[in-house]
Amino acid sequence: MIRTTTLRKLFVVVNNLILISLALTMVVPLVNVLAVSFTTDLESYENVIKLFPREPSLEGYKALFQQIAILRPFLNNVFVTVIGTFLHVILCAMAGYVLIREKFLGKAILVILVTIPMMIPFEMIIIPVYVTVKRLGLMDTLWSIIIIGVVSTFSILLMKNYFEGIPRSLEESAFMDGAGELTIFFRIYLPLAKAGLATITIFQFVYKWNHILPAVLFLHSVEKYTLQIVLKSLVVSQELSGTTLSVANNARMGGIVFAIIPLIVVYLFAQKYFIKGIMIGAVKE
Repeated sequence: MIRTTTLRKLFVVVNNLILISLALTMVVPLVNVLAVSFTTDLESYENVIKLFPREPSLEGYKALFQQIAILRPFLNNVFVTVIGTFLHVILCAMAGYVLIREKFLGKAILVILVTIPMMIPFEMIIIPVYVTVKRLGLMDTLWSIIIIGVVSTFSILLMKNYFEGIPRSLEESAFMDGAGELTIFFRIYLPLAKAGLATITIFQFVYKWNHILPAVLFLHSVEKYTLQIVLKSLVVSQELSGTTLSVANNARMGGIVFAIIPLIVVYLFAQKYFIKGIMIGAVKE
């Protein structure tokens, strides 16, 4: 018995050490990025891991807004993300609601059509998507990015599973009171599915905010660039299109911090619904 207790304590200690080590591999790079973003131009070129800036400075952020003019790409990103996420949540919730209806003509075919896209990665259909966007006249517009991924199989099925957990008696009572389908959907199902809605909202918000491939494919004008294209130019290419000005490392790290903040804020506000939605919406008893 004593040996079992000792082995268990040893396991817990080793397990905690491993988890702490894994956490450090993610936390330290983020802290380093934050620290470098607040250094001077000269200090930012030091090839060491920083946890605190030696000489705190806002030079990087000044360059970010003045030299790089990151505000316009940021606002473009906000527009694409907010509109795209809103349409995604509404359309996927409606599709999930349709799939929980009683049997109707073509339901089996509809379910198959919904699940097929899950098996086809976007990279395999780039050419037909590009041709379709071009023929629709959406090239070099922010709407071209919004419609890409406006619905997804995962979100539809998650909302379907979540709606199935709502008592049908509520719907039957509403029908008896004269409520229509839209009233039942918006006033009964959606309010009771906050956790599921928060889950797909976070997933889609992160997807839209971090989009890069569709933006590179469809956007050509500098004024239409989104935040991720600018970050790619800063971090990967180390140069901005149309300018020969040098950009210090503190400005590059500042751009990364600037891009991460909205994701953290959204998650902090929706985390309680997010965790509940994953557990309830994805697992059925």
